[in-house]
Amino acid sequence: MDQLLPAEILEAGQAFPRALAACGDLDSLLRLKGIYVGREASHAARLMELLKVAPKEQKRDLGAAINALKQQWEEGLKHRQAELETAKKSLNALASSWDPALPPPTPAQGALNPLNRLMDRLVEVFRPLGFHVEEGPEVETEAHNFDGLNIPEDHPAKASSDTFYLAVHPELLLRTHTSPVQVRTLLRVAPDLAARGGVRFLAPGRVYRKDEIDPTHSPMFHQVEGMLVGHGIGMQHLKGTLEYALRALFGPHTEIRLRPSYFPFVEPGCEVDVSCPLCGAKGCRVCKGSGWVEILGAGLIHPNVLRYAGIDPDEWSGWAFGMGVERMAMMLSQTPDLRLFFENDQRFLQAMGGLD
Repeated sequence: MDQLLPAEILEAGQAFPRALAACGDLDSLLRLKGIYVGREASHAARLMELLKVAPKEQKRDLGAAINALKQQWEEGLKHRQAELETAKKSLNALASSWDPALPPPTPAQGALNPLNRLMDRLVEVFRPLGFHVEEGPEVETEAHNFDGLNIPEDHPAKASSDTFYLAVHPELLLRTHTSPVQVRTLLRVAPDLAARGGVRFLAPGRVYRKDEIDPTHSPMFHQVEGMLVGHGIGMQHLKGTLEYALRALFGPHTEIRLRPSYFPFVEPGCEVDVSCPLCGAKGCRVCKGSGWVEILGAGLIHPNVLRYAGIDPDEWSGWAFGMGVERMAMMLSQTPDLRLFFENDQRFLQAMGGLD
């Protein structure tokens, strides 16, 4: 008996808070009150019966413990009753003010991230020209990410200091650009390229490089690349297509210029600038007073890229371009820090509603 009574007091004390919290209405609370502090067959009544048969020298201490526990139960029941009554009054007041003829409240609507909206906008610009979207895996092989793009073995991009290689397999990596999609697509369409009459597509998506996080760099960012392969394709076709697309994006008075540049997968290659859409090419902080903003890299597809896919470069030619989505979004919105696009601050995302 000396060991039984304290154990029962402890067990009853531990079970009560859980049972009290589970009471969701006054009826269940009333039943709980009868179970714990009712006059007959309640926990308090059983503990008092055990007190009657306890040794005389223990009665005082045990009685005080039982009374303290009973008082704790009664105060808990009283407090919970007040909470439930208040909640019931609020519910009744809400029900009396509800008009069933009114339409239900409109739930908050989500929206695409500004970067996704901008990529969708770029895709829609090229759709009238017959371009479709191609996608590929973000975990790539060295063959698709480098070899198929005429990137030499000693190129710095192949170093582990620039590229995320996967420990599970030495030849797997996180793609450093969406150009592997171009390699995969050319390999797939090469057997029936003549029947298709060529191919033209866009490759939007996430890419990864070992860049330190700062206002203009991130180890994860987005690109949109485009490719066209056909007969007799030259720089004039590239320039005409980009003029159309960039004017659709920035306005009909936008001018472009091509500056020679080197990329392993195009020959010749160029950087493409647009007249600054923010100042009308008059000179501002964004264009650093020059009136021009670098927007993308492009060029004619290198013959080795076509050969890798089994396409004869003497019969077929084409062009390709690639642009960074974050760079364009920052320019259009004059956002000083690209990290804002990833941090999910609702105030910023709502302010970017006019980006497109």
